[in-house]
This record gives sequence, C-alpha cells and structure tokens, in this order.
Amino acid sequence: MIKSFTPFFKAIQKQLMIASFLLVLIATSAFSQVRTVTGTVRTSDTRETLPGTTVRVKDSPTGTVTDIDGKYTIQVKVGKAVLIFSFVGYTPQEVEVNTEKTIDVVLEPSKISLQEVVVVGYGTMRKSDLTGSVGTVKSDDIMKITAIDPVQSLQGKVSGVQVLSTSGTPGEVPVVRIRGIGTFNNSSPIYVVDGVILDDISFLNSADIKSMEVLKDASATAIYGSRGANGVIMVTTKSGSAVEGKTTFSVTGEYGMQSVVKDIKLLSGRDFAVVANQIKPGSYNNVDAVANTDWQKLIFHVAPVYNFQVSASGSSKNVQYYLGLGYYNQDGIIDKSNYQRFTVKFNNTFNLTSFLKFGTNITLTPFSQQIAPDVTYQAYRAIPTIEPYYADGSFAAIDGVGNPLANLAYSNNYRKGVRGIGNMFAEITFLKSFVLKSSFGVDGGYYKGESFTPKFTVYEPNGSPSQQQNLMSGLSKDWSDNITWLWENTLTYFHDFKKHSVNVVVGYTMQNTTSEGVNLYGRNIIRDSPNFWYINPAYVYDPSNNVNTINSIGNGVDPSAYYSMVSLLGRVNYTYDKRYIATLTFRRDGSSKFSEQNRWSNFPSVAAGWNISQEKFMQKASFISNLKIRGSWGQIGNDKIQYYDRYSRVDNSMVAVFGTNATAYPAASYGVGGNPDLKWEVSSQFDAGLETGFFNNRLTGEFDFYNKTTNDILVELSTPGYFGNGPGQKVRFNAASVLNRGFEFNVGWKDKAGQLKYGVSFLGTTIHNEVLKIGGNSGVDSVLMGGYLANGVAVTQSKVGLPIGAFYGYQTDGVFQSQAELNAYPHDPQAGVGDLRFVDVNHDGVINGKDRTYIGSPIPKFIFGFNFDLEFKGFDFSVNIQGQTGNKIFNGKDAVRPDPYNFEASVLGAWYGPGTSTKEPRASYGGYNYIPSDRFIQDGSFIRIRNVILGYTLPQKLSSKIYMQKLRFYLKVDNLYTLTKFTGYSPEIGSNDVLSNGIDYGGYPVTALYAFGINITM
Repeated sequence: MIKSFTPFFKAIQKQLMIASFLLVLIATSAFSQVRTVTGTVRTSDTRETLPGTTVRVKDSPTGTVTDIDGKYTIQVKVGKAVLIFSFVGYTPQEVEVNTEKTIDVVLEPSKISLQEVVVVGYGTMRKSDLTGSVGTVKSDDIMKITAIDPVQSLQGKVSGVQVLSTSGTPGEVPVVRIRGIGTFNNSSPIYVVDGVILDDISFLNSADIKSMEVLKDASATAIYGSRGANGVIMVTTKSGSAVEGKTTFSVTGEYGMQSVVKDIKLLSGRDFAVVANQIKPGSYNNVDAVANTDWQKLIFHVAPVYNFQVSASGSSKNVQYYLGLGYYNQDGIIDKSNYQRFTVKFNNTFNLTSFLKFGTNITLTPFSQQIAPDVTYQAYRAIPTIEPYYADGSFAAIDGVGNPLANLAYSNNYRKGVRGIGNMFAEITFLKSFVLKSSFGVDGGYYKGESFTPKFTVYEPNGSPSQQQNLMSGLSKDWSDNITWLWENTLTYFHDFKKHSVNVVVGYTMQNTTSEGVNLYGRNIIRDSPNFWYINPAYVYDPSNNVNTINSIGNGVDPSAYYSMVSLLGRVNYTYDKRYIATLTFRRDGSSKFSEQNRWSNFPSVAAGWNISQEKFMQKASFISNLKIRGSWGQIGNDKIQYYDRYSRVDNSMVAVFGTNATAYPAASYGVGGNPDLKWEVSSQFDAGLETGFFNNRLTGEFDFYNKTTNDILVELSTPGYFGNGPGQKVRFNAASVLNRGFEFNVGWKDKAGQLKYGVSFLGTTIHNEVLKIGGNSGVDSVLMGGYLANGVAVTQSKVGLPIGAFYGYQTDGVFQSQAELNAYPHDPQAGVGDLRFVDVNHDGVINGKDRTYIGSPIPKFIFGFNFDLEFKGFDFSVNIQGQTGNKIFNGKDAVRPDPYNFEASVLGAWYGPGTSTKEPRASYGGYNYIPSDRFIQDGSFIRIRNVILGYTLPQKLSSKIYMQKLRFYLKVDNLYTLTKFTGYSPEIGSNDVLSNGIDYGGYPVTALYAFGINITM
C-alpha cells in the first residue's frame, strides 16, 4: 500500500520545490519594490508627540500606529505614495511621499471631532450627526472593573444608568436600570452584541469588548421597537486591525483577594445575655460566663479571584481576525461558593471581493458554579452565646435558625452549562453608497443543575434531635436548554454630496425563541457518594416498602422564552451643511404573545438637532469648540410577559376522589382565565439635549431633560369571584401607567501640562418615578402589593401618586413612656408601655390596617458618578466614585422574628424605663414592635469609592528590548470604601422584581477586591 503511493509523493515533492523557488523569486521582487519611511507625529498646539496616531498608505490596506514616543515606521512602494495621518480630535493630514525617508508631521486640533463614530442601532453614525442621547464607555474603562458581567463597568460612567448588585454570590448577574423603572414587568434593557439581541451579557469577557454604547432616548432606541422601552446597550467586540501587518498579541493576568467590606454590628455574647435578661429575667445567671461566638467571622473568609485573557489580532490583505481566550475563577467569601468560566471569542472578516464582505462573530462560554446555602441570614440571626461545636466536634444546635456551619457542611449544590452566541453576515456594497447586509445570529444555551442533601441530624445538648435535620437524603436534578435565532436583513444608503449628508437604513427581521426544561427529585439515595447521585429505581428507594421514592418529575417550557417576532424597520438621518440634523425612525413589530387583532404595533420617533458651533456667526467665538442642541420624541414598546397570558389555562395538579374506597385519581379543572385582548405596552418619551465643548474640547458637557410615560402596562390583577378563577389567581390586563422624568448631565475636563495628562468628569441623573394609573373596568385592584417577607407580609404598595414599589407600613411617633400616655393615645390592643406609638393616619381614633401608609421609596432621586484620571511619565492613576441619594431601604432581615434571635447593636439603646428612649422600643423577641413600620426604614444614600487603579508602563525603549510593544503593571481596589448610614452589608440592593426593590433580606454580601495585574502587548 505505501509503496504504491511512492511515485505520487515524489511528484508532489518536486512540484512543491518548484513552487517554493517561484515564491522566493516573487517575494524578493516584491521586497525590492518597497522602501522604509520613518518619522514623528506631533501636535501643533503643544508640540508634544502623539502616541497612537494611525498612519496608513492611501488606497492600500498597509498601515501602522505611532509608538509611545510618537514615532512610526512604515513600508511604502517605490514611486509616488500618499500617507494619511489621523488621530481622534485632530484634523487628518495627507502627505505625498516621493524620495523622502523621513517625514515628520504636525497635526492640527479639529474644531470639533466630526469623524468620531458612535455605534447605533443597525449601523454607525458620526457623533456630530447624532440626535439621540447616547453614552459611551470604551475598552480601557470596561477593563478597570473585575466582574463576571461587563455591564458593571457602567456604574458611575454613564448618566441615567443605575447598576445594582442583587447579591455578592459568585456568578450573580446585576440589575440594570436606564432612566428609572418604567414597567411592572421585566424592566431590564436589551443588549445587542455584534448585531445579536440578548437579555444579558454575563457570558462575555470584558477583554473582548471594544466599546459599549447606551441608547437612552426614543430617537436612539425606537429602531428596536418593542424591545427598546427599557433602553438598549450596544456591545461592539474587538476585531482585527483594518491595516495590514503582523499579528498583535495581548496578555492580561490578574490575581486578587476579596473580603467583606464591613460586618453588621450585632450583639456579642455578653450583650445578648444582658438583653435576654431584660426580655425574660433569669435567662442567664452569669452574663460574664457565656460564650461569645461571632458567626459572621466563622462563615466569611478572604477568597481569591483569578482573571486571565490572551488575544491575537491582525489582518492580511483580505482578512481581519481576532481570537480571544479568557479564564475567570472566583471563589466566594463563603465556603462552597465558586464560579468558573472559560470564554473563546472568534471574530473574522473576509473581504472576498472589492464589493463583497463576509464575517463571523462567535463566543463560546462553558461555565461551572457551586452555590452556597443562605447561611448569611442564619449567621445574622444565630445566638452568640452558643459555641458552634460540642466537645466531641459535632455541630451544636442553634434553636430557631439552625447552625449555619452545619448547613454549609451538608449542602452540595452545583450548576454548569455552556452558552454559545454567534452570527454570520454578508455585506454587498454596490453603486458606491449602498450596502446590503444579511445577518443570521444564534443564542443557545444548555444548563444542568444538581443538588444533594444527605441524611443528617443536629442534636440538642441533651441528645434529642433538633429541628435542623434531614431524615431522608434528597437529590434534585434539572436540565434546560434554550435557543434563539435572529435573521436580519438591512439595506443602508450613505452619501455626502455638497452640503447634504444622508444616511438611510431599512430592514426586515425575524426572531424565534424556544426552550425546554426537565427536573427530577428523589429521596433516600442509596449512598451519599457523588458516584450514586442518580435518580432511578436502583439508587432511589424506600427500604420499608421496597419501592422507589421519586417524588416529582417536571417537563415543560420557560413561558417567558417561547415566542416569535417579525419586524419591519427604517431610519432616515439627514444633515445639511453640518448644521441642521433630522432623524425619522419607524419600526413595526409583530409578536406571537398577542392575539391576531393586537399582534402588530407601530413605533415611530422623530428628532432634530442644530450644530450651532458650525454657524458662521460662531466662528469668531474660537473658545467654543462644540455647541449643539437636539430634541426627540418617540414611542417604544414592551412585550416582556409570559406567552400563555392570553390563554385560559387548565390546572392539572388536582386530585379527585371516587368510589366506595375513596380512591384518589389525577384530575384537572379550570385554573385561571386568560385575556385575549392583551396588547403592547407603549412608552412615549420626550428628550431635549444640549452638547457643549470649549477650548478645543478640553471642557465638555452634555445635558438632557427626559420625560417618559409608559401606558397600557401589562399587570396581573385580581378579578371578581364570578370570573371563576380560584383563590389568589390573577389575570393580566393592560391596566397601568407610569411616569419617569428627570435631568441628566455629564461634565468633563481633559488637558495636558507638559508630560502630565489629566481628566476629571462628574455626571448625575435625577429620577422622578410615579404611578399614574392602576386598575381597569372590571373591579380589579387599584394597588399592587409586593416585597413579601419570610412571614408572608407585604411591605411595598404601588398605587397612583406613589413610586413603583413604595414602602408601605405604619408611621411611628415615638415610644409609649407610661400607662397614662398609652391610655391617652389611639393604639393597637397589642401595644404596651415601651412599645412603638403608631400614627393614626386617617384620624379615626383607631390603629388598624387602614393606618398603613407610604413610608419611603426604594428609587433614588439622584444617582451620580465622579471620575479622575492622571498620567505622568509612565505612571497612570484613576479613581471612580459612584453614589446615590434620596432612596430608602427596608431592613427586612430584622423585621421577621418568630423565635429568639440575635439583635443588631441598636437594641442596646432600647427603652427600659420612662424617658430612656423615644426611638428604640423595649427589647422583645417578636410581636407588636415587628409589625412593618418606618422603624425598619433606613437611609439608602451612599458614596462609594468604586475603583482605584495605580499603574506603571515600562518605557518603550526598555520593553522593546524584551520584544514587547507594551508592558504595564498595576494595583487596583474595587469597592474600597462606602460612606453610608445603612447598617447592612451594602446599601446597593437591587431586585429583578420591581415590587421588591430595596429590601434587605440578609443575602450574600458584596465584597471588596484587592488585586495585582499585568498587561502585555507584543
């Protein structure tokens, strides 16, 4: 067999030798046709060098950039050639090359950076032609924050954007709000990653992102129609260089340690014993002899974070490519909590011909996660007078709450999966100004969860079993998958002629989302070893009856991820003489979530702008670099409801009993009515903006007033009994309206002083949120209750005139100091001397549920950010500060006390006799004083040093000796310090449920991170 192929291999070898010889001749000939040109680029105003200036050969893919000293080297063909020098903020310059070997260039600052391009929906646009409100964050700022979700880098960087942590659990995704909360449903923005529309970007590696643009007003978001009501975040990932050259490698490595920012001030063992004796005399005979267990220190510890990225990018004559690899590993500050993620990113563009381009953008993200049980709340409540272990090393019983260390030891909760996002596109350019693009994108994910709890018992000191036990081991497993495909086709026309500039885009899109999930639960696993964590009759059994104990099997779809959509879209942007701008946008969406008569809806917007600084009468005002006013109005929709809300549904979980033996049979009956008349939510938004720039744009400012009203909000409301729905069942209606109004600003200054470069910016947003309407014509609710505590009591009420999720409870007016005072004032029958005095709000002389009222809003009135950057001789320093004010937090973890638990330190100031306290009631383990009231309302205002970085970049001359373009070391701290009056772990408390926002349930705390890192470019 091998011998028969020998002549063939010899023939191939001969042909390869001839081809190699010819290639050498061609390469030698080509090399002889080029020569080297070098030089330095400087600025005309400061005469300083300009690192990072793009230098390219006109009508050729060949190009380079200047190094840290503003120097460049480039190969040009022998004969006449033209070099183009460009740098953001400076007027591009073309220089003809004849026989010169050295060409030094001086760039002039531009009056306004007209060529600065901003990513918008279905294309890009010059910032000077923009009529919408758009905030931008670039790669350098995105990389400053070490986080699982890149969106956290927007904190304090973009006005109008609020990013809230729901938990410090590794892998937890934050909550994002843009210009307030405009709906009672999912109020999160959408994300558009390289053209693919997504609900989150937690799978992305920050190092792979080039920029993020936040589209805030109707002019910017209307192109996304039904998806844009809560704002749009455009994510552009990195791609290969557009100029030909060698491959550039980038390496970033970071190692950090996390710790709790602060502990909650709880009672020590002795203090608890003293308070316990006040509540129940004789509880402790010797308060100085009790144990002093700090449960917070037992469950929290310092934990590491590893973050590494490697990328390669470059281009050949017809191909631009980018490959990024990332690894993120975060251990939690609580044992058995961890998150690991790998990311693989491929971006490729192929210039097949002069008019045809093809590209792919692919991201694959496998991950694994271990989730710790909720021991934070246990540690908060556990009595400090009990040692965690008995003398024999077994876990001690903690009545009421359980031993958090035992809970950790017996918990085994894992989740893993893989998510893949990708699209491929083709672009055809014809007649110079037309671009036809077709893109097909896919978002797919597969997930698996597994949780096992062994059989165990924690015993009381006397040897009897405590409440903390699991009499039969339990194993749960779940699998789910979802896939969304999106096919978009757009035709773009862009042309500048004389004083006119036109940018037109029209398109047709289709999207389909499907999902499926399976879950199983079984008891009494044959062995505790993970090798036996399977649910089948051989491993799950009941020894007494010799039958399996598979308790439940579930299989179905995710009702919020099962729908289709078809859309038509169009946008026209017209600019006259760089001065007058008009933008018209239209989108028509059809969603399968609505019945045929309400399936389609139209979403238009209109906007105008005036570049005043381009007027002739402004030319003498040389200190004004940019002055522009703009305004917009538009409508955007929302359909983020479950697909079956329009259908009446059957309840198949019922049991029917028949026969003389009373045999139980599976049964089904009418469950809840649907509403076939559901239609789109519609947000109408007006925006007026002012953009300014002074002194060659060293001083810049952007100011916006916005007013957004969302009508026909889809809410679930109770219905009259004659509708036939069961108790507690609700039906969805278009029955609410909400207003969000406010003012945004972003002011910054950037300048140089010799080798010192610095920049400072301050941004802020005011938010006025108000419910305008709730209810319908069927006798449905006029309020929405939410924020349910562990005891089932609701602490938020949304109704007309108040913000969404407003806190609802009793107002307090001091503490009853004597029996005479108690007798003189209206009071609840449970109240006694030393208890809280509730206000008789309706003045009927009785304290009851009718006196519960508005006691605060979780929505801040003002959010802000401050940023400072400094560079000097290779050193760089930056500080990011963010904060908010005007909001309240409900201390829900302290409001539920069915058993004796530990107390916060404030109880040391409790009332214990006439005149001792007018704010803190007498100490008690529960009861009257724990009815929801403003006693549990705390100020949620804070100022946080979000990020501090100190870095040093090795001089180019030294780094080049070790074959590196750039070598930088840095130290950083995230969440360094928070100034706040709030007594919990963090005042930054978010929730995906808008009716439960701002309630501290005692969850996993947000941490501070201290890290060291290195950046290498080769």
